[in-house]
Amino acid sequence: MNTFALAPLILVFPAIGILFNGLFGRRFVEANRKSGERWSGWVATIMVFASFLVSLSLFGSEIANGYHTEIIPLFTWINIPSADFYVPWAMQIDTLSVTMMLVVTGVGTLIHVYAIGYMHGDPNYNRFFAEFNLFIFFMLILVSGNNYLVTFVGWEGVGLCSYLLISFWWDRVDEEGKAMNADAGRKAFIVNRVGDFAVIIAMTMLFWTFGTLNYEPIFAQAVEFFVEGKIVTIGSASFSIDAIVTIVTILFLLGVAGKSAQIPLYVWLPDAMAGPTPVSALIHAATMVTAGVFLIVRSNVLYELARISDVQLFGTISSPELVAYTGAFTALLAALIAFTQWDIKKVLAYSTISQLGFMVAAAGMGAYVAAMFHLVAHAFFKALLFMGSGSVIHGMEHGHHEVTHGHDGHGDFDPQDMRTMGGLRHRMKVTFAVYMVGALALAGIVPFAGFWSKDEILAHSQQHVQAIFILLVIAAFGTAFYVGRQLQLTFFGKPRSGAAEHAHESPWIMTAPLIVLAILTTIGGLMNMPFLTRTISESYEGHPEGIWLALEAWLEHSIASFEYAAEGLVNLPKTPVVISPFVAGLSTLLAIIALALGFMVYRRKPETAEDPDPLQNTPIWWFSILPLETLYMKTIVPWFHSFANWLAFPVEWNFWHDFVHDNLIRDMFVSFAGFLAFVFDAEGVDGVVNGAGKVTRKLSQAFGFMQTGYVRTYALSVFLGAVALIIYFLFIAR
Repeated sequence: MNTFALAPLILVFPAIGILFNGLFGRRFVEANRKSGERWSGWVATIMVFASFLVSLSLFGSEIANGYHTEIIPLFTWINIPSADFYVPWAMQIDTLSVTMMLVVTGVGTLIHVYAIGYMHGDPNYNRFFAEFNLFIFFMLILVSGNNYLVTFVGWEGVGLCSYLLISFWWDRVDEEGKAMNADAGRKAFIVNRVGDFAVIIAMTMLFWTFGTLNYEPIFAQAVEFFVEGKIVTIGSASFSIDAIVTIVTILFLLGVAGKSAQIPLYVWLPDAMAGPTPVSALIHAATMVTAGVFLIVRSNVLYELARISDVQLFGTISSPELVAYTGAFTALLAALIAFTQWDIKKVLAYSTISQLGFMVAAAGMGAYVAAMFHLVAHAFFKALLFMGSGSVIHGMEHGHHEVTHGHDGHGDFDPQDMRTMGGLRHRMKVTFAVYMVGALALAGIVPFAGFWSKDEILAHSQQHVQAIFILLVIAAFGTAFYVGRQLQLTFFGKPRSGAAEHAHESPWIMTAPLIVLAILTTIGGLMNMPFLTRTISESYEGHPEGIWLALEAWLEHSIASFEYAAEGLVNLPKTPVVISPFVAGLSTLLAIIALALGFMVYRRKPETAEDPDPLQNTPIWWFSILPLETLYMKTIVPWFHSFANWLAFPVEWNFWHDFVHDNLIRDMFVSFAGFLAFVFDAEGVDGVVNGAGKVTRKLSQAFGFMQTGYVRTYALSVFLGAVALIIYFLFIAR
């Protein structure tokens, strides 16, 4: 079985959906709202599902062909022979990229189906699905590229799509008249540009060092240079290979902080909730935020070399350790901030930041498979939770509509505020059942996928970095607490508003994908369970034979540092992680305690939307709202606005426009043009030309008397001339 030739179709199908909705979708919708929406939504969904089928075929081909890496060139993108710069547009099909393809297209298909019902009636229905397909298209470019530059195209593309979709309802304003959705989109775009600039610098350094941007040649040369202790000259500066990989991996970390919302660039992700709920699900579960984790895992050789290099930050910490601590602190910080949120989607947004912190911490510790395991499991239960929250919001809006007897205008009513909910388990039974599955998976309760994937990360940290283990355990405890808080406020207790009393279950097209995701969340842990193993016949230097878990056996073929370690080139250890009964028992016990605390603390209060939070006067509340979000909003954002105003008015308008443009450029140009027109041209050029005419006219007038028109006069002139010549030759010339 070999279907590698079909790989380009994973990009072709979403492109067809983009073109269909972009060119013809509005005509279908305007011609007939019901059938037009059906065409627009289902064409986009079918295209993503077709890409999922292609991904499944590639999955089978990888198994049938020995898990090898297949490079599929599409065309030559950049070729500059004089600079020895060649970048092909090619696809790299291996177990890592196929895993990401399956997540992006599989979960993406379910989110598309859900969006068909959720976006019903929106005037820009076709534009939404064109941009939705565009998101999938760029994410597939990101995960399938065989070099950093192609990956960066997808990296920038998902950033563009996040801007378009977060600000999809750009014309909505708050009570103060601020375009909150448009501002949220701009915030996401600007914050991500900071990280993207770091990635550009990192790619430039890689090209200067290795002369290519293709993954495999870079990794092979990096190991070779590292073994040789080679010194690399970049411009007029010389760097050791240790310094190169350290600088590049730190720059990548900054890019990851932007794309995967880590400290200090996480502040854009909560505001991304301004977009429609399907957008939140796609960003948080299947596409954009997973890109940073993928970049670290794909660059695992560079990170492992940086781990064992002689260059240490502050003399004690390597760049991968910096990655791990960044992820761990982000996991803890975001979990604490989630305590303070009333918006049902913002709780999940900070939850995503926290769970991404777990993945980044795992990748920083070298537990690449554990990071990918949690990425896949998180895609299942976080898509389920976001779409479940969308179902809750949908039910609340319809309940409010019923209470107000069809009169629009929410007024002060916020359908996303959990203080207006309560008791929804009786009115939205399907949504409640599937939401419980996702919530328990997020909290780390057996047997759901989140338990297995999170515990593998905890087990690895407990074996290798105790400080990170402690941070992640506290973050896990906080996760279970805010999950219990959210469940209690949303589904239990008594309804705290008329909308909650009259909420209705969402239609099947929204609940069916939730049921599928609930099933995947329940059985997802099987992909890396202990009984799905194979024994390694070969052993790595310094490490005994061990047992690999199933997903690890699959991903080992794409994690190049394992291969170099097996060849004995460098000491890049591969340490399979098995389930630790101690860690599993501890995390489960803490999760149950935290869930129970969440239910107990919020069992009676708040009773209305105006009541304060029971934790509002506790130190944990103030610690939760104190960190970077406040720092950004109180210091950096006002300074940024002031700086932007200074650039816009004193610099750009007063100096550049008025002084440089108007006074220097325009006035000098007008003066010089006037000199050329009225002095140089009128007095100079015209004077010379007109003067020559006057001289000619005077000469013609002077000789005009000789022209009489009589033959006798001319004969006399000839005779006198002849006499003059004779006299000259006889008397003067002699």
